[in-house]
Amino acid sequence: MDYIQKCSLPNQRNIHRKQKIRRVSLKVSLLNKVIVITGSTKGIGRAFAEAFIKEGANLVINYHEDDKEAEKMYDMDIFQNGKSLIVKADICNENDMHKLRDEVFQRYGRIDVLINNVGIVDDDSIMDMSLKQWERVITTNLTGTFLCSKCMITKMVEQRYGKIINIASLKGVTGSASQVNYASSKAGVIGMTRSLAKELGKYNIAVNALCPGYIETDLNRNVEQKKLQAQHSSVLDISSCMDDLVSFVMLLCSNQVMGVSGQVFHIDSRIL
Repeated sequence: MDYIQKCSLPNQRNIHRKQKIRRVSLKVSLLNKVIVITGSTKGIGRAFAEAFIKEGANLVINYHEDDKEAEKMYDMDIFQNGKSLIVKADICNENDMHKLRDEVFQRYGRIDVLINNVGIVDDDSIMDMSLKQWERVITTNLTGTFLCSKCMITKMVEQRYGKIINIASLKGVTGSASQVNYASSKAGVIGMTRSLAKELGKYNIAVNALCPGYIETDLNRNVEQKKLQAQHSSVLDISSCMDDLVSFVMLLCSNQVMGVSGQVFHIDSRIL
């Protein structure tokens, strides 16, 4: 990315003197970075995967259930460069997470970035929500993030370096009617992010969270009301989109951002 910074001259009274223009080049490179993305065969995770592999990252694609979708994705031309590994593993299963970690280190010998992306919804009013609905969402979104982070952190501590990016949600900040399980799980992810950042900073491990605004995925594609609400409350003429989120994550993954941790970034154009 390039941007132009104008530097005003001290003598503003001389209107004939031109402003100096200094061009600052910001090259975001992911070349050979080992990046693990959970839940990366669809939605936001897939968008990350497709963008990162084009930038030369060594990519670890994780999924749990949909073999056909995983095979279809892995057969794409962009994944035929020998720089990607696909691992079927359940983030809610500790043994599976050990398997994922071991396969990553057997292949690449290290991990630079973990992106905890897996997330599900199972909406209902508090009066109608069953314990099963509550536990399913909490286990996947919160416990799964804990288990995956714990497994990868052991190796990051050994190598004295790493980045963890947790995909949270604005619902975890604002709350959401009929989504008490989802909002609670994402609020927990935000708390986990800040706690891990405080604990792991001494090992040079940065932990941050992203709260995307309304971004169309398989989870919400058919909910037109949410889309209209997001557009109506945006302070811009356009609302945030997948490209905004992907670009921001790429920057966080790169060496251009090394001194940022414990932060919760709202990738949105709405004011809470």
